[in-house]
This record gives sequence, structure tokens and C-alpha cells, in this order.
Amino acid sequence: MAKVPISVQYIKDVFEVEDIDKVWDLLYRKFHFNIPLWRQEFEKELRRAPRFTSTQEVFMVFGKKSIEPLLNEVLKRQRHPTWIKLLCYVLQDKIAERKKRDDFYKERFNE
Repeated sequence: MAKVPISVQYIKDVFEVEDIDKVWDLLYRKFHFNIPLWRQEFEKELRRAPRFTSTQEVFMVFGKKSIEPLLNEVLKRQRHPTWIKLLCYVLQDKIAERKKRDDFYKERFNE
């Protein structure tokens, strides 16, 4: 089983459905994405997703597969984790709070 990068794990831990709107907002403000059409594409993907897959997980995969290649092309990057970095940026306050909590408890249970 592949090891999940810590940034991805933090995103999975704190990402909520409401945060998806923040991502759409950023994509519109920074890159002028046509959000209504992108939402339609995402909704199609969501309908095709396996039954017990969360909306957030489908959105993460959708962005990695459909949005990241476009961003990397515009930004002239090759094989760069632009999507994960964008999600980290949007969720930075939540991730910082979770890291703070994790750091507080990290040493408590190690013997």
C-alpha cells in the first residue's frame, strides 16, 4: 500500500463539503474559471462515484485528474502537485489547527 503524503492526510482530515465552495471561489478569482460549467462537470463525476465515497474525496480526485493538468499547463509546471498545494492553501487555517493539536498529543503516547 502506498504511503499517503502527510499534506494529503491533513487535507482528508479537515476537508469539509463547505470548503469546496472556497476552492471554486479561488479558482474563479485567480484563474477566471467558468465555475458553473466546472460544477456541472464535477456533479457528473459525483454521480458516477462509488456509493460510499465522500463528496470531498470525489472532489479531490476530480481536481487532481481534471484541474491540475490545466493549472500545470498554465503555470508551466510538469508533474507538480499543484492541486494538493491549492487545497492546502485554502485549508491552511484548519490544517494549522490540526497540526497544533497533533503536536500537542504526539509525545503523550510514545513510550
